[in-house]
Amino acid sequence: GPAMTVDTACSSSLVSIHLACQSLREGESNLALAAGVNLILTPLGYILFSRAHAYAPDGHCKTFDISADGFTSSEGCGVIVLKRLSDAIKD
Repeated sequence: GPAMTVDTACSSSLVSIHLACQSLREGESNLALAAGVNLILTPLGYILFSRAHAYAPDGHCKTFDISADGFTSSEGCGVIVLKRLSDAIKD
């Protein structure tokens, strides 16, 4: 089936899920894969964020915690399989 790359900076994964759901709703597809990948390919980002003192000094990200004091960079990948509910129940 069709495949596309989505680059909308920080929202790429959410936009790919939105587009996949839209394709399912419009009947363009019966099954969709939506994925997001973050790769750190150069040290430039580390250097800039380090100079800005944006990284957590202890290397731990404490999301939504009162002791949060910066962030931690990482690489990762996530993939979800989407189907219309009626098709999923039937299958």
